[in-house]
Amino acid sequence: MPCEYRFKAVMLGDGAVGKTALTTRFTQEFFDSDYKRTIGSDFAIKKLRVPELDIDVTLQVWDLAGQPRFEVVRQGFYRGARGGLLVYDVTRRRTFLNIQHWKEECFKNLERDIPLVVVANKVDLEDSRIVTQEEGEAWAEENGHLYVESSALTGENVEASFTALSKIMIEDSQSRS
Repeated sequence: MPCEYRFKAVMLGDGAVGKTALTTRFTQEFFDSDYKRTIGSDFAIKKLRVPELDIDVTLQVWDLAGQPRFEVVRQGFYRGARGGLLVYDVTRRRTFLNIQHWKEECFKNLERDIPLVVVANKVDLEDSRIVTQEEGEAWAEENGHLYVESSALTGENVEASFTALSKIMIEDSQSRS
């Protein structure tokens, strides 16, 4: 009998880093070029298969508003999260510098650590890139997280980001039982 998991995952990062675009690309398989500010949170659900483990996963992806004024609103939406994508925009250094804050906010609200994947988004904007792949990889490695470069626009590594997160959530879940 095939094994199946259900997980709540949170999208973490500053406003306009592409959390909503990544979520939409992953769950609906299209890119919407109109920027839409998330108010509070939004969520989407998608099933995927983790081929290396031969396991199906249903992901409930919570897209949390990135603007500082929504911090109080976000607090309740962390509840029950089993993993997250820590997203920054490679063309805006401040968003990279802020991922430590997002990690701390998440862990504080959950009162525990959860698996995170660092996602360097907007790699299609190579001419505008400020944060190098080496910087992102180094931060992720120092903090014990996987690192993925992605583009919601082209779809590059979007599915791979969520699959990698699903795999580590399964492994985390199995190690706790």
